[in-house]
Amino acid sequence: MPRRSKATLNDLINRIVYLYEKEKLSFKQIESVLRSEGYDISKSSIHRAYRTYAEAAEDYKKIYEETKALIETLKENPATDVIESISVILANRLFKFVKDIKSMDFDDPHELISSVQKLAKTISELQKAREEREKAAMAILKKGAEEGKVAPEILKKIQELYGA
Repeated sequence: MPRRSKATLNDLINRIVYLYEKEKLSFKQIESVLRSEGYDISKSSIHRAYRTYAEAAEDYKKIYEETKALIETLKENPATDVIESISVILANRLFKFVKDIKSMDFDDPHELISSVQKLAKTISELQKAREEREKAAMAILKKGAEEGKVAPEILKKIQELYGA
């Protein structure tokens, strides 16, 4: 397990962010303030802690924006499409996490691998369900076109969109 920074150990991240962003203090000034409060922390540790915080905040902001766009895009779609999309995002995040892990020091690495397998299986099953639903819908549309209830140009356009 990687070593935790002094800022994290002392739970000073919020204080550092406040002093830097709200009070507009430099990292050197923040070091002085924290040392006067009895914390043994260097300017470089403070800077590293803030940089880590800023990177995490940026990642969360991207995730928020992706999620917001996903919800807006899929709000009229069936729940299986939404779940499938969320599962794909989770899989991507999980693979990124696993790729970025410095040390695979887990009590049970099989649990992580099992989770990845379950997520992949869920995505596969959702894709299969979506394809079956689309196939059934296409059959209904074709029957409607044969009965004159669906215009042939609409059927053709839907077939182009879904590759059926």
